[in-house]
Amino acid sequence: MTVLGLGILAVLVLVVLAGVLVVAFLSSNLIEADSAGSLVWAVVLCLPCGLLAGVFAVPVRLAVRLTAVSDKIKCGAGTAMSATTTFLGALLVETFTPGLHVEHPWLPALLTTLLVAFANLVIRHMESRKSQRSSDV
Repeated sequence: MTVLGLGILAVLVLVVLAGVLVVAFLSSNLIEADSAGSLVWAVVLCLPCGLLAGVFAVPVRLAVRLTAVSDKIKCGAGTAMSATTTFLGALLVETFTPGLHVEHPWLPALLTTLLVAFANLVIRHMESRKSQRSSDV
């Protein structure tokens, strides 16, 4: 079980590192890192900054869930809050990472939010195709 847990953790760290590297590459004219260690720090800070952003978003998310009239509004508000939380988490990572200098921090944060939303759409599409195949059999 320990090996399985460490394997899953390693895969998650590699996915987050790949995401950080993609954002750093696509925003190379806006992001300046002192060393490769700065990008490792950015990966390490993703979880605490994401949790901190989530703490700020929880009251708003709960208020929307309690006051929303229809399920469609709840779903749309949940998606918007998820994107807002990702954006805020990316801004916090850019701000607190030592050795990372970002000229316009909102642009890489927006790129991160769009990449996460795109990844979620791809995962949802693959899951629906998998469930469709299993229902056809």
